[in-house]
Amino acid sequence: MPSTRTEMSFELNSVVWVWDSTWLPAVVLQPVRTGCLLVRLEHGVTFSVNKAAVVPRDPNCRGSDLPSVTARGRGLT
Repeated sequence: MPSTRTEMSFELNSVVWVWDSTWLPAVVLQPVRTGCLLVRLEHGVTFSVNKAAVVPRDPNCRGSDLPSVTARGRGLT
C-alpha cells in the first residue's frame, strides 16, 4: 500500500527546524539510517532525529519562519 505522506529528503548542511518539545534551529550533518538524520543544533548539541520531526528552514528569515506549535499536528510528538 503506498504511503499518503510525502517523505522529505534533506541534503548535507541543510538548515532545518527540529521538534524536541519546541522548535530548535539545526543543520543536517548526514543521514543515519532509514527515516533518521544526524543534526547539530545551533548551540552545538549533535543527535539523531526522526525525519518526521524535521522541517526546512529559511536562514534568510532570521527565525521568522519558525513553524507554529500546531505544525506538530503532522504527527510530531
